[in-house]
Amino acid sequence: MKKSIFLLLALPLLLVGCKKNEVVVFGEPVTVKPTTVSPEACYVYDKDGTAISLQIKTTGEEVTGTMEYAIAEKDKNTGAIKGKWTKDILLLDYTFQSEGTESTRQVAFQLKDNQLIEGYGEMNEDGTKFKDASQLTFTSTMPLSKTDCPK
Repeated sequence: MKKSIFLLLALPLLLVGCKKNEVVVFGEPVTVKPTTVSPEACYVYDKDGTAISLQIKTTGEEVTGTMEYAIAEKDKNTGAIKGKWTKDILLLDYTFQSEGTESTRQVAFQLKDNQLIEGYGEMNEDGTKFKDASQLTFTSTMPLSKTDCPK
């Protein structure tokens, strides 16, 4: 009797634990490994009065975090980022405050040799999104180097 009760209680746990992690891609099942929150990654650039900092956290496919631009002789802006990785490209929506106004624009970075290189390309009419993210040019004039995240 005790064995039967134990099995009845354990059965739902076993069923939950056996759930498949599969998705169908182009008609073929692909096993997906569950992703947990990875450690935060932080990147900075600081030279000649210009400072850029980016702190990201990846959960599954989603990337969130904060970013700050302090370009020499321009107004500083700081805000939140949300986006995703596509291969070695980080494509983000950056919602920031500058001069008391909230704005959103798309930004992109390419990961190369532990650095994030910002991407540039033609923007839509209101300057908030890239017209074609596959046509970006990545320049290393202000590379963000990986660093320890603040505690």
